[in-house]
Amino acid sequence: MSTDLLGRELTATETRLLAAYDTLRALAADDDLAPCVAAGVRAALAPLAVVVTDLGLRYEHLLDDGV
Repeated sequence: MSTDLLGRELTATETRLLAAYDTLRALAADDDLAPCVAAGVRAALAPLAVVVTDLGLRYEHLLDDGV
């Protein structure tokens, strides 16, 4: 993905934020995490999801995916 939801090119910072978000989402989907790790990943993912949504990089609800 090289554009936001409005079709604008992503900046280098937005690309890095989206990569971090995708990495945390992948970790959150892992069923083999220790409880403390799963909780920490979700805690890190929540504010980053707000940033990604506010910037219009993605529009999705974490609760819909069970996160």
